[in-house]
Amino acid sequence: MRTVLPTLLDHDPGMLAIIARRWDVDLSMNDKREKAEALAQAMLEPDRAAHEWSRLSDRERGALQTLLTTADHKMSEAQFSRVFGEIRQMGPGRRDREKPHLNPVSSAETLYYRGLIALAYDQGKTGVQAFVYVPSDLAAILPVHETGFDLSEEPVSDNAPVIDDAFEPDDMQLANTTLVDDLTTLLAYLRLHNLSSERSQLFEAVQTGLAEHWLTPRPPAAIALLIDLVSGLGAATDDNGQFKLVPNPARQWLELTRPRQARALAETWRDSTLFNDLWHTPGLRMEDTGWRNDPLLARQTVLTFLELVPAQQWWPVNDLIEQVYTEEPDFQRPGGDYDSWYIRDATSGEYVRGFASWEIVDGAVLRFILAGPMHWLGLVDLGHTGENTVCRLTIYGRALAGETEWPDLQEDRPNVTIENDGTIRAPRTLSRYERFQLARITEWGAAGDPYVYRVTTAGLQQAAEQEIGADAIRAFLRRVSGDGVPQSIQQIIERWGSVGGAEAWLTRAVILRTDTPEALQTILDTPELRRYLGARLGPAAVIVRAGQENDLASALHNHGILVDFDD
Repeated sequence: MRTVLPTLLDHDPGMLAIIARRWDVDLSMNDKREKAEALAQAMLEPDRAAHEWSRLSDRERGALQTLLTTADHKMSEAQFSRVFGEIRQMGPGRRDREKPHLNPVSSAETLYYRGLIALAYDQGKTGVQAFVYVPSDLAAILPVHETGFDLSEEPVSDNAPVIDDAFEPDDMQLANTTLVDDLTTLLAYLRLHNLSSERSQLFEAVQTGLAEHWLTPRPPAAIALLIDLVSGLGAATDDNGQFKLVPNPARQWLELTRPRQARALAETWRDSTLFNDLWHTPGLRMEDTGWRNDPLLARQTVLTFLELVPAQQWWPVNDLIEQVYTEEPDFQRPGGDYDSWYIRDATSGEYVRGFASWEIVDGAVLRFILAGPMHWLGLVDLGHTGENTVCRLTIYGRALAGETEWPDLQEDRPNVTIENDGTIRAPRTLSRYERFQLARITEWGAAGDPYVYRVTTAGLQQAAEQEIGADAIRAFLRRVSGDGVPQSIQQIIERWGSVGGAEAWLTRAVILRTDTPEALQTILDTPELRRYLGARLGPAAVIVRAGQENDLASALHNHGILVDFDD
């Protein structure tokens, strides 16, 4: 941070005169630099600095102490002014008229016109913003020890969230790695279907098409996260308006062990701006009027403050949020701006603006990150006791926060089981790459442990459309089943490969039956009724043309023939 002299050189002569009178310094010279040098020399005399310190009120000393305990003795103007009041910015003319140094409106303004603090613009976490600071050489000689405040000691937070070691919440939702499994399913779905890359259409297609195939029910935000993780991994991309799989990156991820896949997803979320946590936060509705927030800032803040939580214990979410509010409330707001984002309360429809909305917006996005993405990614366990939510970092969460090494356990590689009717049961621990390949050549059944797939004509036709031949299918199934492919299934695949399709079909049909052959013959002899009928199946049965059963029933009633429908 800057020292006293360059700070004073930024002031106009009138401001230098105001500070000099406070410090009892005579600035009779004409040159501005000479005035600044003389004033800086006087301000850095320990006795003078001690005298100025003694003339401050307790609140003014408290404001200075707050700055002196921060890195580089500075704080964003927005945060400082919320606690210690504003510093009105005036040109020389207005300052001469209103004389703010004689009638300061806040402790901050008092310190400013005494030269103890200054304003400057610098690069912050949220971009270039205004900071309040104490010049570094002045900070070094201020006698803060006179109030029992010792800067030689590292400040320790009293607010680190903690719960007794033996605490267990009433209701626990333990994190898992099912997102790995569902992302595998999504990759297979993208391989088999042509989907629009337009955001709303893509989301609708995935939400509808995979509703029955997620390993665990996925809320809309989790589905959006899965789509953005696929993009962030480079495993799918926009290709002339279609969202298409990119084979090499997809395969690289699919072939990783589960711990490495989980790590890749967590780090992709941490580093990617594709998924915007704020825009998926429950209770809020964003208006896309061109404004943008940086989603990385909120995640970085969460991960930074997670360094304070106990490694393997539960801790209250409210305490962590309160600590962020106290120590870094502007974590996602450029320059402390709480008015330019267009956000509505999802229930009332009212705009939520101003610092008073911090808990509704900024606190809410922190809660969502913990209970949403971090929980889905296997980083945080959740617990509830009454209305209070508690969290606990998993080993993956501690690794992402930099508290431990990432786990890298080897996995067992089980085989699938294939039954005589073509049902294939794939354990969840099956290689994700092998399950991805299995999904390309079969008809999908239920998601679970195991996943269920079936060898059917539709699945084999699906394979043919991807130019996967019968020999490749047989070899793959033998490998993943440990040579456990039933002979009947091998024959089906072989015959399908030779004829290029099915040799028999099962068809559902509606059949009209009569109580006597004569009654059926009467119906067939009536042109108005015969038009709805197809092939005769026997003396008292005939096939009804597809979709014509209701019209036939109406026509039969018109001819005085009572009709009943079997269940």
